[in-house]
Amino acid sequence: MSWIAKVTLAVVLIIGLAVHATGQSDRAQVASDETAEMESDSLSRTRSAVDADDIPNALEGEFDTRDIAAATAWADQLHLADWLGPLAPLALSPFFGVACLSGLSLWGPDWITDNALLGSAGPLRSVPLFAVFSVLAVLTSVPRLSKVSKPFAQAMDQLEAYSVIVILLAIKITASMTAESVGTDEAQLAAEAMPVYTAGIFSFTANALLLVAMTVNMLVINSVKFFFEFLVWLTPFPTVDAIFEVCNKSLCAALMAVYALSPTLATVFNFAILFVAALIFRWAARRVKFYRTMLLDPVLARIWPGFATPDPRGVIVFAQSAVGPFPAKSCLRLRRGDEGWLLTPATPWSPLSWGLGSDGHVLQCGSSPRLVRGWLTHSIHVKADDDDVVLLKVSRRHDMHMTIVLEQCGLIEHTETNESAGDATARDNAIEFA
Repeated sequence: MSWIAKVTLAVVLIIGLAVHATGQSDRAQVASDETAEMESDSLSRTRSAVDADDIPNALEGEFDTRDIAAATAWADQLHLADWLGPLAPLALSPFFGVACLSGLSLWGPDWITDNALLGSAGPLRSVPLFAVFSVLAVLTSVPRLSKVSKPFAQAMDQLEAYSVIVILLAIKITASMTAESVGTDEAQLAAEAMPVYTAGIFSFTANALLLVAMTVNMLVINSVKFFFEFLVWLTPFPTVDAIFEVCNKSLCAALMAVYALSPTLATVFNFAILFVAALIFRWAARRVKFYRTMLLDPVLARIWPGFATPDPRGVIVFAQSAVGPFPAKSCLRLRRGDEGWLLTPATPWSPLSWGLGSDGHVLQCGSSPRLVRGWLTHSIHVKADDDDVVLLKVSRRHDMHMTIVLEQCGLIEHTETNESAGDATARDNAIEFA
């Protein structure tokens, strides 16, 4: 099963939970009116999103206490739209998104106080919290306006995203634990009646599934956003970085405004953005790894000499175009085998290795591949039997040990004195990073 299929399956499961929770919420509304007439301590419970006066007075049928408690648990503990709605803007700008949520909780209109995340008793309703994340948003946004400081901002972007994911999960877990600790007998029955899903030897609750979905949602969208920020940084126009950052913050604020207006509508937007991001996630991830390897590996090799030592398993290469079962920009290893030159995934747990044999993909070539040195990257030209040329990109990580690489992989170094050929190599490198 492909990665996109897995993401699609996860989305379907989440939507199914939302539908189920919606159905249970209707029962919870009916039950709240009946229990309010029968029990005097109902006012001490957590405030419901639906007023009891809105429920018809005439009710037919009997309701079991355990069913009522289970429905209340689904309605009051999950709040799927409240938790899934702000994930897209949080992934686009984590610190700025948390500051917006805290501001909505503090100074938002009264009709959003029933929100599970923005309620009056929520953890985001704090002026110091709003001030801290506002300062963090400014400190992390200013370096993105300049190409000189943007590499530092890009490195901090991943830390920013992971920190907000941890904070959001902690808030969700704390809210669930608080609801269980202050609950009544019916609430305890509700906790016991919460459905538990099983998959083989594993079992998990709906809340656990929601936590996983929230994490995957933010990581996918943030990773795709990171790739486009990197491409913007590579462009030679200095003002593009500032324009992109302003557009990012504006989109985040607009999505937060939609979330304040309707968490359900914000959830629909979140799923739409997640679907588009999931379609290009693998494509973007391969290119992020390519650019990171080509730019950072030579620097790390200078700082850490052991990093420049060639690996006996083969040299790391990136396919310029699709090669056999591997798509373009796949991170692979090239080595000399008994049957010729082999391409295998750089990591054994990579999805690229699924369905492949232990020997990987054999390159059908009649002569030894040629290594062509470049200014930014090196290239390996493999001439196939049908006169097609397979182009593999190599970083300058092993420049100090290139003789060992040539011997281990059975390569021939190509020395070109033709000026036009040199110009072509420089042009290819420029296109690669433009």
